[in-house]
Amino acid sequence: MTDTTQEIPRDDWRRYFDELAKRLPTVDVTVEVIGSDVGDQLIGQRLRLTGMTYDNKDDVLVVGLDAPGGSPEELQHFVYSPQRIEVTENDDGSSVVEVEDAEDHKTIISYAPVPALPPE
Repeated sequence: MTDTTQEIPRDDWRRYFDELAKRLPTVDVTVEVIGSDVGDQLIGQRLRLTGMTYDNKDDVLVVGLDAPGGSPEELQHFVYSPQRIEVTENDDGSSVVEVEDAEDHKTIISYAPVPALPPE
């Protein structure tokens, strides 16, 4: 098998993320924002992804995040005016969502299933 990358058409964003939320197991997520005017910013690392959804009315991608042991969805990251969304699904079960916005920022959302606990 090989890693697969696909651009998600704008008309499919809402449906894609709604379906992803239904089938996604508990995953660790890292969120970064890269841009010439902001550099490379780490928004969060080793958080739990509680969901991603695209709100076409407000033209915003919402990423729900939870720090283990904290209140559910204590963090949200917003990508306003997304222009392009590309998803890479890797053979190891991890995925990367790259979102380009109208300000030439790229938000990179990397996630992988939480490793199983070793047997006792």
